[in-house]
Amino acid sequence: DVFNSQEVWAARETPKYKPANLEHDEKQIVGGIIGSWPVDAGFNLIDNNESETDIPDFYHLLVSSVIYRQWQDPEYQARAEDLIKKIENGEMFVSMECLFRGFDYAVVSPDNKNHIIARNEETSFLTKQLRSYGGPGDYQDHKVGRLLKNITFSGKGFVERPANPDS
Repeated sequence: DVFNSQEVWAARETPKYKPANLEHDEKQIVGGIIGSWPVDAGFNLIDNNESETDIPDFYHLLVSSVIYRQWQDPEYQARAEDLIKKIENGEMFVSMECLFRGFDYAVVSPDNKNHIIARNEETSFLTKQLRSYGGPGDYQDHKVGRLLKNITFSGKGFVERPANPDS
């Protein structure tokens, strides 16, 4: 999946007040997201009032969360303590979850140039090439991914292997 900077900018407020879980398992809620801020590659805040045309091509959404530390159930209590220890030891990472209402195709040609192909009746055959739909992730020596549109961030998972290593 590919996240366009303008689409993420439009969705930058949507992570707030969404659940945090373990390994994207909605039955293992461990806390919640309480804030979200756009930051540049150096983790400097980007003005939230910045116009869409002035935002950097590359940036992150920095989210703050609470982890529920107090549980009556001893198993849940141990799970929370284990999660916090793994985070402190650099063994757990963040993976954002999102919903989207459409996509186009993000294509990287063999000469490493990026292209966007609108998804329509003529190009929809590329969907079966996408890894997210069981395909190989390429077509005629071009890498093919989904360029997500109309994004809503719906939560985050604490994971051992993030899709985005910068997480």
